[in-house]
Amino acid sequence: MPTSPILSLPLSDFLAATAAKTPTPGGGSIAALTGALAASLAAMALEYTVGKKSALPHDALLRASLAYFQTASNLFQELILEDIAAYAALSPLLQLTPEERLQNPAFLPTLLAAIRAPQAVAALAANILTRAASLLDITNKHLITDLGIAATYAHATVYASQLNVLINLPLLQDPLESAAIKSATSALTASADATYDTFHQSLLARL
Repeated sequence: MPTSPILSLPLSDFLAATAAKTPTPGGGSIAALTGALAASLAAMALEYTVGKKSALPHDALLRASLAYFQTASNLFQELILEDIAAYAALSPLLQLTPEERLQNPAFLPTLLAAIRAPQAVAALAANILTRAASLLDITNKHLITDLGIAATYAHATVYASQLNVLINLPLLQDPLESAAIKSATSALTASADATYDTFHQSLLARL
């Protein structure tokens, strides 16, 4: 699990830092945090499922999914730090004129890093959502709402990350690359919508 001052803050201090007039934690790191909550909550639902007699026929899948959610939670925490670092590197470059940015060899790789971080968050969140949806019928029936909340957070994370990608795309000088990234992001959110809608209706039918 990654360690850093920001991840070691008490919850109240983290919330205060988020609300403060400082650029980070900001939208990107909060999206990653929401993904971490989704993964952790899904893991909790499976902790109450693994080992139950009724779940034994699905034991291998449940244990693999539990391990995946636990790993994903750690990855999201790493992405919180990655997003903060990417913004810290990009921020001073945004103070330059467009002409100065183009002449600065650090600008493009720094910009791409600021785009890649939320892309990674969105992709990981979409995987959390898909996996959570596939487990509805075999999760402890008393924990399916927790699984549902995890899926809801994962779905929200995909959308939040899309915003964090789109805000930086106008800075890309290559219109084809910008269009490709925008198209891929839109396709991911559309797929997440379809998965979540089906899952949500199935969940509601069980309540």
